[in-house]
Amino acid sequence: MSRFEQLWRDEDRAAFAIECSSGTYVRSLVTDLGDAYCEELERTAVGPFRLRDAGDEPIPLREALAFMPERALSAAEEADISHGRPIPLREGDTAHARLTREGEIVGIGEPRAGRMQPVVVFAPA
Repeated sequence: MSRFEQLWRDEDRAAFAIECSSGTYVRSLVTDLGDAYCEELERTAVGPFRLRDAGDEPIPLREALAFMPERALSAAEEADISHGRPIPLREGDTAHARLTREGEIVGIGEPRAGRMQPVVVFAPA
């Protein structure tokens, strides 16, 4: 956690700003304060996306995932990924990656146990 700041307090109510990594259970943090509960929770940022920048139109998947490195797949690798099967790592596979075939996003993979494991697979358009 990089920030846990009380923004205001009014008798038994308070507001906090919390900056934390994924996997942090904010409601659990509030519970740890003692006799407390979470009345309202608003996520203001995820990765490169900020709530203040949000518009009314959905962001195309290609644009939304542009911050991730791309890993182009062979036809055989695409078949494996599409069925949730891991594929061999390549040099440079060190983080989550957009898995693509002929420019189309097939899924998102992460290096795991020496393989590229699909963690999200998108249905063909």
